[in-house]
Order: sequence, then C-alpha cells, then structure tokens
Amino acid sequence: MYGTNPFSAQESCNGQSGAQTWSTTTPSIFGALPYPSGSNTHAPLNELVTFRFTSFNPTILNCKVIGPNNETYFRLVTDASTQESTVLKNAQGSRIAQVDWQARPQVEARGIVARQHVGQWLKLSSQRSSRYMVCNGVSYSWAPSDRFLHLTISGSSDLLARVSKTYDCVVLELTPRAIQLGLLEASILATVLLQCGKNID
Repeated sequence: MYGTNPFSAQESCNGQSGAQTWSTTTPSIFGALPYPSGSNTHAPLNELVTFRFTSFNPTILNCKVIGPNNETYFRLVTDASTQESTVLKNAQGSRIAQVDWQARPQVEARGIVARQHVGQWLKLSSQRSSRYMVCNGVSYSWAPSDRFLHLTISGSSDLLARVSKTYDCVVLELTPRAIQLGLLEASILATVLLQCGKNID
C-alpha cells in the first residue's frame, strides 16, 4: 500500500473485494487532499486510541464508528432517498453534527463549528498540500504523510491524530493529547468529510 493514495475518493473501502488495490496514478481528490508524497514521519504507535469507520452502506456517509472495547461510539446517517444531508450521532442517538450537501456543502456541529461552508472549516492551504481546521480557537492542520493523513497543531510536527484506509474501513487513531484537547468529535467529523468522496469546497 505504500506509494498509493489511501485518501482518494471512496474507491474500494466497502469490502467489495479484499484483493482490490488503489491506483498508483494521482487520483481525482474530489475536494479532499492532494496526492501525498513520501515522508519519513513516523507516528508513535503506543497509546493511540483507535476508531474504525465500518459497515459502510454503501459509503462512509452511512456507517458505524467502532471505538475501544469494540463498542459503537458514533453513527453516520444519510437520508437514502434525498442524499441531501448527513447526520453524525453519538452512541445515545443524539445529533452531534450535520452536513448539508448543497452546491457548496455546509456543516454545523454543536460546540465544534458554527454553521458554515465545509470549505471554510476545512480550508485548503494556498499550496493545496494541507487543510486547516479551527477548533476552540486553535488552528490545526491535516496533511498527507506516506499512507496516513496526519493532524497536527498548525506549525508543529507533533502528531495528534492520523487517518488510514484499508480495503473495508477507514481508521482514525488519536493520541491521548488530542482527546484531552477535545478533538475527538471534530476529528471524527473531519475524517468523514475528507474521506467521503464528495467535493467539499
């Protein structure tokens, strides 16, 4: 999988074929992030808290998010008939966030982001090599590195979270510090938006 793009639009991450591989050519990014170049950045593996986006129906916009102890922490629900909005719900069924799929998609998340265009909340850098996200007044950066998408505080190389993709799920791993900073729900939402295959700008 190294040297391929695990962040391309929803190609084969629903388990249709375990032998399916990603294209080695630069894919269309549908508003996600640019094709990553190789990097020697290695994420610390100890103490990462893992969340798996799984049971796609048929994409990440309808799925379960499984966390520690194999428990369902979140669900993503998209209206099957209209496809006009996607709702992120917690384990108790409470609405955490909503994305409205308009010509310019809008996002709103209780305590995370006031209603605005997705492209404003996950703003593409001028070099088109990363996306910036502001949470609780702090600017963070999502940028590709090898087969991962890394979350750091802007201007820092300290890893807070990383996203990877397998043939049947998307994996979000957070450091304890990211959770202490209140980034769990924001990272879940950003992961969905960056992996959904839709134009988010």
